[in-house]
Amino acid sequence: MGMSDLSHGVVRALRPAGVGSEALYSTPAPNTTSHNAPPHVTTTSDLRRRVTDDEIRLLALLADGLPVEAIARRLALSDRTVRRRSRALCDRLGARAPIQVVAWAARNGLI
Repeated sequence: MGMSDLSHGVVRALRPAGVGSEALYSTPAPNTTSHNAPPHVTTTSDLRRRVTDDEIRLLALLADGLPVEAIARRLALSDRTVRRRSRALCDRLGARAPIQVVAWAARNGLI
């Protein structure tokens, strides 16, 4: 799913915002089994393990600027489930708002 030009501009404009964003911008512990990248470099596969396919679809729809109701219809979920999943993803990644997670996913090539 592609992002609109407006979404790309919004995502590019966002930068790390203080307290609460540490989980989004920290690198995971080094993977001692892989020798392809230096330990301090976070690979896309490392980032990809932090979110599910369903969460990626949710983030892509949020990035397109769709309201919760439209996202719920597209994912065949209730509005409440979309809000709950967005909040759970924010909590798990240490974000204060879904847009922070969308920006993180975009910056790291997940959406």
